[in-house]
Amino acid sequence: MTISKISKDYKTIFYKYWGLSKEDSLSCWGCFQRPAIEIHHLKSRGFGGSPKNLLNVPRNLFPVCRQCHTLAHSNRAVNEEFKKELNQKIDEKEFEENENGI
Repeated sequence: MTISKISKDYKTIFYKYWGLSKEDSLSCWGCFQRPAIEIHHLKSRGFGGSPKNLLNVPRNLFPVCRQCHTLAHSNRAVNEEFKKELNQKIDEKEFEENENGI
């Protein structure tokens, strides 16, 4: 899925890409134990955001609980594991879409 306009609203981008509604409850993709209440940017936006919101793309958005979000910011290895997990999920999604002609 290609998003033609890069939006500031990264939460909308995330939910739309995964075919979810903001009302859907989602488990943390880091620990799978608590609700995901935040969306972590795997590549940090920094203070003040990125130019033209270029980091607000599905391959950079990872739903997490507060504890996993804090951990990802304090431990580079955890953040790298989250990147691998997200890339695997996206690759699987895109493979299924190609198989089904979506």
